[in-house]
Amino acid sequence: MGALGLALLALGAPRCGEGPARGGGLLWEAAPGPDSVGVGDAFAIEVRGRWPEREGAFLAWAPPADSLLVAGRDSTELRAPEGWAARRYRLTAIAPRAGRLRLPPAALVAARGETLAVAETGWVRVESRWAEGEAPDLKPLAPLVSLRRFPWIAAAAAAALLLATGAAIVVLQRRRRRSAGEAPVVPPPPPAEEFEQAIAILTARGLLERGRMRAFVQELSWCLRRYLGRRWERPALEATRPEIVCWLPETRLCVPDQGRVAGWLEETDRIKFAGERPPMRRGEELLAAAREIVGRSEAIFAREEAERTAAAGGGEVPAAGRESSAERPPAIGRRGASGGGAEPGTGGGR
Repeated sequence: MGALGLALLALGAPRCGEGPARGGGLLWEAAPGPDSVGVGDAFAIEVRGRWPEREGAFLAWAPPADSLLVAGRDSTELRAPEGWAARRYRLTAIAPRAGRLRLPPAALVAARGETLAVAETGWVRVESRWAEGEAPDLKPLAPLVSLRRFPWIAAAAAAALLLATGAAIVVLQRRRRRSAGEAPVVPPPPPAEEFEQAIAILTARGLLERGRMRAFVQELSWCLRRYLGRRWERPALEATRPEIVCWLPETRLCVPDQGRVAGWLEETDRIKFAGERPPMRRGEELLAAAREIVGRSEAIFAREEAERTAAAGGGEVPAAGRESSAERPPAIGRRGASGGGAEPGTGGGR
């Protein structure tokens, strides 16, 4: 979500006050940051909030990369009344240029995509490393090497030898492949087909039947991450959950579907890393939710392919390809049976 998206969210979201809310209501506020920092110095912005646990809310804060660099995102769970969730976020940023900089607002977004609150993070003055009129002490450039003394003949002979050696290696490898009858490289199946093949192997192992919930969720998470990475051409297998949530707005998924993916990753991370132990039936529900995410993504991809084909051939888009993922009914729950855990936009976990 870029700076423009946060600005649009800020127009339609309620503003929380500077002081903490007394009682058990919604709370979302930013602590005053430093008044001034130096160029290249890291500084921290703290935001804390309290919201209904059923909302599955997360922090959305994406400053423009040309004016502010994000160096870290940490979060800490706070004590809250029953039925409420509370966290404190610490955002570490670096300003690459001098000047007075307005920090982007921090939005609290529910898992269904609705903006619950927006907190202003204020201004910061970024001071230059050099005083006005002061010039840095730069060392003179080293003298250039004269091209006349470069051993051109020896270099040309070495390059020719390397080329001849490389050509000989390629020829030998081709001959060995022909003699061994090596089969051609088979391309991988489409992302959705590969996902279903992996799910078939996973269910055949019977991990849920043997009570191995954590191992089942680990492999299920790998299957969905592999699919998301291939379908949307983004890093997913080695990325953390906050990194995946950051590039989800760059896909063609609608905001509610992005919230469903973020909530699914949050719940599986709690099972994998936080030791949460939901009932075994939750594993089947997570599997059904993953298939729903794949189905929505494939519907969007098929619709766009149909539109491109129709535009190239001058035909009409088939009726089956006109359905948007936003028009399909939701099927993914906000949280598991145990509840609690880190928010889906920041914090630890993969």
